[in-house]
Amino acid sequence: MKKQIVLFLVWIGALFPTMAHKYALVIGIGNYPDVDYGWCTINGNNDIAIVQEMLLANGFKSDHIFTLCDANATYNHILDNLAALTNKLQQGDRVYIHFSGHGQQITDLDGDEKDGYDEAWIPYDALQEPTSYYHGEKHLTDDIINKQLHLMRQKVGAAGSIVVVIDACHSGTATRDISDSSIVRGSTAKFTLSAKPLPFTQERPIEWISIAACSDDEVNRQCRVEGNHYGSLSYVLYTLRHQLSNLTLSALTAKLAQQVTYPLVARPQTPTVEYSGSNQQLVFP
Repeated sequence: MKKQIVLFLVWIGALFPTMAHKYALVIGIGNYPDVDYGWCTINGNNDIAIVQEMLLANGFKSDHIFTLCDANATYNHILDNLAALTNKLQQGDRVYIHFSGHGQQITDLDGDEKDGYDEAWIPYDALQEPTSYYHGEKHLTDDIINKQLHLMRQKVGAAGSIVVVIDACHSGTATRDISDSSIVRGSTAKFTLSAKPLPFTQERPIEWISIAACSDDEVNRQCRVEGNHYGSLSYVLYTLRHQLSNLTLSALTAKLAQQVTYPLVARPQTPTVEYSGSNQQLVFP
């Protein structure tokens, strides 16, 4: 009898596999430390609420959306939350990672960047310039992020999906213009290390969908809507929230090009969408 029950449960499990879950980690930093760190105040923290609303409209449950804001978004806290999220994942799960904050280029030491510089997310506790005691240890480089994303890909498998949104500058100027729409997220000052980088070999493969507010050599400007400041990419994704589940990557790329532009932002920038596979795959399958 017990054997029959076990076989029945196995049969049921085959017919009705565990449902995939949707998880998100949303990081928003606006109020960077104002002493010695070198980063101006932006409004990355404002993006959290509109990104949450966008996710809820696309089937994410509120208790599966995790957030890190301002002082909580340190280097260690971000990595710890990425690792904790990875541990939760199962085959077929959907993952969304969002970073709104400053961005900066830093010397590439492993030869995977043609221009010799990695792109980095700037956590709350990272400095803008090298010092006698800081050598970029808390810059979240694309190498570090990619390593964690590859672990996530192994957990969710081919049936799962990963979307990474970066509403930050890879280059730009961390100053405020007279116009509010000229507030940008990043620094033209590259974080240059004394160590000699390795010669370029090849770029790391991408196994997820990556959506960035601008190309590596452009400035990412914030936008102002009804008196509130948001990241331009975050805001446009929010306005598209009821369309995203039916949008292909090709269609999304076109819509971002049409909308992340003047008059929403003061000057042109080029949102980029990178992925493996077909451009006809859905953003939120």
